[in-house]
Amino acid sequence: MSDKLKKNFEEPAISVSELSHTLYDTNVRLYETIRERNEMFANISHDLRAPITAIHNCIEYLNSLEHIEESDIREVLPMLESRSAMLERMIEDVFLLTRIDFADNFMHFEEVPADAFFEDIFYMYEADEQYSSRELSLDIAPGSDVLINIDVFYMKRAIDNIFKNALKYTDAGNFIKLAVSFKDDQLEIVISNDGQTISEKDLPHIFDRTFMASDSRTPSANNGMGLGLSICRGIVERHGGSIYALSADAVEKGCEFHILLPTGTG
Repeated sequence: MSDKLKKNFEEPAISVSELSHTLYDTNVRLYETIRERNEMFANISHDLRAPITAIHNCIEYLNSLEHIEESDIREVLPMLESRSAMLERMIEDVFLLTRIDFADNFMHFEEVPADAFFEDIFYMYEADEQYSSRELSLDIAPGSDVLINIDVFYMKRAIDNIFKNALKYTDAGNFIKLAVSFKDDQLEIVISNDGQTISEKDLPHIFDRTFMASDSRTPSANNGMGLGLSICRGIVERHGGSIYALSADAVEKGCEFHILLPTGTG
């Protein structure tokens, strides 16, 4: 055996102790991932029961009638439609999270002007009847006419999730604001509202998939934040960006969601 081969044989690149620590850390991360997924799917299973039960009750009601009239069908159609849409959204969310975690190349990136992209989004909300009772405003700072390399569909999905969250926690007459600015080679998108604040206890966890909001923001209790904010984080990070929220003492009222995106092709 040559001296070189003997040295390589006798002096491994990594010691047994280092290898043991690496395996231990990997096992811990794997355990946490499995635990998080199990908890997430337990929450999803719980959330799925409500729309499924409502649909089942509608069917039972129709089956209980000796003669089904058109008026009977029309009575239950709105419930069937809304609960079916809810189920569809939940299934889409789970599917999207799986793609974010494991799929490659499912996003289709293109360079678009940032100011035009966010103007289109804002005008979409202005025309949406859901937001008619809120004061919407758009602030695009000078210099924000830069190119961003994004998947238009999924970035709109991320923004939409935050807007829907703002709508949920903002009363009629309050504002929801979209602000866009360019600084330090990054585009900053801020979606703010003057609705309910997020408690200091909840704030570090709102992007977690297994997070359930505390009663301070959701008096009805057991109303989780859903998967919407987790999906936002996944989409933004797939774009090479970051997302965070400010609330409580950091803002005067309500909360702010900040998204930072690289500009150009990077």
